[in-house]
Amino acid sequence: MKTVKYLIPLAIGFLSGPAFGEMGNKMKGSISDSVQLKKEDKSVASLFSGSFKVVGIGLMKGQKLEKHTTPTSAFLYVQSGAVVFSMGGKMESLRAGDYFAIPPKEMHEVERLQ
Repeated sequence: MKTVKYLIPLAIGFLSGPAFGEMGNKMKGSISDSVQLKKEDKSVASLFSGSFKVVGIGLMKGQKLEKHTTPTSAFLYVQSGAVVFSMGGKMESLRAGDYFAIPPKEMHEVERLQ
């Protein structure tokens, strides 16, 4: 069975000079390799944090990232597969390569389709 991931890079504040130091020596990496998919629940991995945070989330078919908000703007990027993104009473179908900008404090939800 093929697994599918979607990834949410979440911007916390601004990426500035000091943020690079907070990442240590890890200037290059693979988001795919950092998220270990679990069949029983969604998978979440924080790749690095500080002034900028990237969170990798993997979902199996039918799994959801339940309704929630973030205190800052977020950027949803679908790495592979397809998801339904819901926000403000509207639903968007997103597939590999698609993205969606999420304003701060906006209730939203993501569900994996295939």
